Amino acid sequence: MNEKISVIIPCFNESENIESSYERINQNVKNISENYELIFVDDGSTDNSFSKLFNLSNKNKKLKIVKLSRNFGHQNAIFAGLENSSGDCIFIIDADLQDPPELFTEMHKKWKDDGYQVVYGVRKKRKGNFIKLLLYSVYHKLFKLFSNLNDDNNLADFCLIDKKIKDYLINLKEKNIYFRGLRSWIGFKQTGIEYTRENRNAGKSKYSIFKLYNLALNGITNFSTKPLSLIFLVGFIIFFMSLLLIIFYVMQKLYNFEFLGVLPEQVPGFYTLVIILIMFGSFNLICLGLIGEYIGRLYEEVKSRPKFYVDQKINFDE
Repeated sequence: MNEKISVIIPCFNESENIESSYERINQNVKNISENYELIFVDDGSTDNSFSKLFNLSNKNKKLKIVKLSRNFGHQNAIFAGLENSSGDCIFIIDADLQDPPELFTEMHKKWKDDGYQVVYGVRKKRKGNFIKLLLYSVYHKLFKLFSNLNDDNNLADFCLIDKKIKDYLINLKEKNIYFRGLRSWIGFKQTGIEYTRENRNAGKSKYSIFKLYNLALNGITNFSTKPLSLIFLVGFIIFFMSLLLIIFYVMQKLYNFEFLGVLPEQVPGFYTLVIILIMFGSFNLICLGLIGEYIGRLYEEVKSRPKFYVDQKINFDE
């Protein structure tokens, strides 16, 4: 069977990387099969990424372009590519060449010969500054704790998925996308391949701290309601501790006994009151903020807006 291979390459302001990523990706997928398509998803780039892609698409009709109407975000760009792909298996790789397309052959072998329906990349070591590495580590530990899904700190969006998996993914209705979480949640036969992530070929990362924060919130709130249960538990514990504290103060006042060498009339209780108020105030704000995040995501889902709009499609058969 001469299966068809699709490669989805989301890009946003990657004009410095377009030609080199095309050359490497194109060569590595040709090593597997001549029946393939390269789908570059231009996620609202404001540089000349699209014009470079357009020129390349005139030279190679297997290079297809999905141009989104604006920047909808990396995760939605992946889904735009999935919805427009027609391969029996689909690779997903970024245009910055940090993930090596040379791994395609091994991934394809795992899919074709070993029967894996999802083959994902696992970085041997995550690179970045100390603050980002710390935040990544804390987030992924929280995600695993709350969701019981496999989302190791070093897992990547870089992967191969079977057409069956693609069909299930694009039929999901949720709007706040966390691709790695959905890929893990959907199940089926999966395996990982370790690799060393390269430095960016050119340019800089488009993921700001704010975008990473939003991605992390999507990950936790989309796959678990445990934080809400945790709030109830912590609230109950604090309420119980407050009752014990009230009983203690009443008993100390009635029987006038020392605690840590201090009598009740010697301590006006002002600072204790302030600390308690701050503690409860902070806890209430955290609870309201978390509940607000869930309500906000429900609001987005209820509106049922599309994940993205496509402005142009190049080299697709009408």
